[in-house]
Amino acid sequence: MSIFTKITSLFLISLTLMIGIGYQIDTINTQKYEALVLQKYLLDGRKIFAWMAITSGNELEGKLKTLNLTKTSPSTPKRYIMQQPHTFGLFEIFEEQSGDYILHVRYIDEELYLRDTTLGEAKKDGWIVGSLVALDIAVLAIIFFIILRMLSPLRSIASSMRKFATGDYQNRSNIHSHDEIGEVAHTYNEMARTIENLILSREELLRDVGHELRTPISRGLFALEQIPSSSAKEMIKRSFVELDQLTQELLEIEKLQATNTIDTQTFSVETLVLEALSKLHLIDESAITIEIKTNFSLTGDLKYLTLALKNLLDNALKYTDELPIILEITMNRISVFNHGEPLEKEFEYLLTPFTRQEHSRTTQGFGLGLNIVSKIINKHGFSLVYHYDNGFHCFSIITNPQH
Repeated sequence: MSIFTKITSLFLISLTLMIGIGYQIDTINTQKYEALVLQKYLLDGRKIFAWMAITSGNELEGKLKTLNLTKTSPSTPKRYIMQQPHTFGLFEIFEEQSGDYILHVRYIDEELYLRDTTLGEAKKDGWIVGSLVALDIAVLAIIFFIILRMLSPLRSIASSMRKFATGDYQNRSNIHSHDEIGEVAHTYNEMARTIENLILSREELLRDVGHELRTPISRGLFALEQIPSSSAKEMIKRSFVELDQLTQELLEIEKLQATNTIDTQTFSVETLVLEALSKLHLIDESAITIEIKTNFSLTGDLKYLTLALKNLLDNALKYTDELPIILEITMNRISVFNHGEPLEKEFEYLLTPFTRQEHSRTTQGFGLGLNIVSKIINKHGFSLVYHYDNGFHCFSIITNPQH
């Protein structure tokens, strides 16, 4: 749950509680006010009935003033609080549409609609409490929006970090506030600048190392051609070839670790197979049986996926004890089968650098092939799975892992 969701949830809970408290306070105040009105109007009503029986005119109005009651014109009741018939008339209390409470007294043919002028103060107290609750709710809402505004730069910083993580190393945060969030943005920019410089230095070093290593290797191989054939020459030549292969594989691993982005394109699995076979330089094409049961399309870096499939085929050829090996293509799955004894170690162990099976058909290899395959597959979000069945090892690239 994001911090914005948490703050919004807390605000909604607080707002609901405040509205509930305000409603309860208003209900309690209304009940108290109505109880006060009912108590006063009941006492006043009994006196007025007695006065109407013996007095009238100015004398009655003078007595009404002693009760703080003033005459008012008849109005439509909103609701009745009390209705009490009397032998000589009617006595009732009701609330007007305006919210004021009226005492209605009818004695024989004479009717009075009376309003108490002192009850307004009691009602005013209720309005003050209600206004304070409403003000508290408004302040709560203002604080909520201020907090969201203060935290909104975090979204921008998080977006910059995500872009940086996907390979946009020049991306920086444009937050320049002078608070803790601005300090976080400044720290991120400094960190991003340092990491970018390190990555650029690493990539430059890789290019220089690759060039500097391959140049003497090529020079040595050229010089060997000038030496007469002998067992020593073949040993030296094989050493140079292995050194060149090791350099190339180490550089590929470093390139995969140094970058988070790949050049993607859409191509058919047949294209991938043809590219991988062309990299193997097979002398005997019958060493591989190809079974394309489904020709599907996939999206990825053709160069790296070619290298991954080529390494799987190369390993199968090295470690099989029976040719041909099998390359099988089914929907979203590229599988390489080779016959042999069960693995001596766990499959995950073979994915680490410089690890390999002890028994192979050739002494070539440095135990980097599967490690490179694993890194390439992970970069693409694919899966590399292994199982052993009926004497056959099966390494599969699953291009759609959710299925």
